[in-house]
Amino acid sequence: MRFLLDLLWVILAVLAAWGLAVGLLLATPQELAVLLGFAVFMLLASRLLWGYGALSVFAEGVGRGEQPDRGQAEAAARVPEPERLGFAALASFWLAALEPYRYAFYAVYLVLMLVTLASKLVLPLPDLWAWVTGSTLFEGVFWGASVVALLVWSISSLAASLTAKAASSA
Repeated sequence: MRFLLDLLWVILAVLAAWGLAVGLLLATPQELAVLLGFAVFMLLASRLLWGYGALSVFAEGVGRGEQPDRGQAEAAARVPEPERLGFAALASFWLAALEPYRYAFYAVYLVLMLVTLASKLVLPLPDLWAWVTGSTLFEGVFWGASVVALLVWSISSLAASLTAKAASSA
C-alpha cells in the first residue's frame, strides 16, 4: 500500500512539474510579470504573513481562555521582561512589533503603484510608451503584488481583531 501511495505522489509531482513547465513556456510576458510580482512581494511579505498567522493562532487561544505557548510570543514581542506580561498584553506587543514591517511593505507597494500609474499616464501614445518602457510589464507586476497586498491586509486585520477580542476577554 505504501508503494502505491509513493507511486501516486511521484506521478502527481511529475504532472505538476510538466504543467508548470508548459505553463511557463506558453505564458505571455505580462503573465510572467504577474507571477514575478507575486513571487517578489510574497518574499517581502513572508515575515508578515507568518507573523500575523502565528499571532492569530495565539490570540484566538487567548480569546477562548486557553493558555497558549508563550515562547514564540515572548520572542516576537520584543519587550524587556515578557514573562511579567499577561497573554493579552503579550499579543498586543506582538502585534505592535509587526507594524514596522507592514508599513515598509505598504511603502514598497505604494511606490510600485505610483510607478505603474506614471508609466500609464505619462504620454498620450500608450502603445509607443508601452513598447519603450514596458508599461504593461509594470502593470503585470503591480497586479501580482496586489494579490499579496490583499493577503497581508486581510490577515493583519484578522490578527488585530483577534488581539482586540483577546484583550477584551482578559
